[in-house]
Amino acid sequence: MINKKTLSTRQTILDVACKLFSKFGYDNVTTRMLAEEAHVNQGSVHYHFGTKENLYVEVYKLANGTADALEIETLLAEEPNLLETPEGKSYAIYRIVSDWFHRHFYVAEEWKPTLIYNELFRPSPIYDRLVEEVFKPETTSRLRLYSMIAPDATDGEAYAWVHYPDSQAVYYWLTKKNIIRYYGERFFEDNKYFLMKFTIRNMLLALDLPILQILKYK
Repeated sequence: MINKKTLSTRQTILDVACKLFSKFGYDNVTTRMLAEEAHVNQGSVHYHFGTKENLYVEVYKLANGTADALEIETLLAEEPNLLETPEGKSYAIYRIVSDWFHRHFYVAEEWKPTLIYNELFRPSPIYDRLVEEVFKPETTSRLRLYSMIAPDATDGEAYAWVHYPDSQAVYYWLTKKNIIRYYGERFFEDNKYFLMKFTIRNMLLALDLPILQILKYK
């Protein structure tokens, strides 16, 4: 049985790693730094995570919300006939894409999107591992949904549709400072939800699907 102290030590190291990797990047963080900041011995880092690489992957999965990602199979298990109507298809897309936005964008912890977007634009040495363990599984999940709704679409159409939320969110986050400078902090926060609605509306329109009431502009 794992005792509470062991779990507490592991969580402390993980919490510290989230902050340090987000602030300094993968290359500039050492296990010594992690141990000192967490007030544990260096061996504890290796005991709980094995290597710095393993720890970074754990942190990235946490930032990405990988364990909590909603997949189309989950929705179909709840409502097997969901994709049999245009409205049902619209609802499925709304649920999957809004889940993505909430895991990547509507988070109180600033370190999460910072870590994600830093990795995308300044890839770490273990980027290829993240592709296999994080990026591909999530992209594949959205591709499964798209293929169920638009089975005759080309690969190019599928790629553009699946990655549309990424392009919108990444651009908005990268221009955060300018948006706040022009319009203010409150606008940046409030407009996140408009961005999600705008994105999902366009994804539905691309498939000639009805716009849900929840997505209509007031």
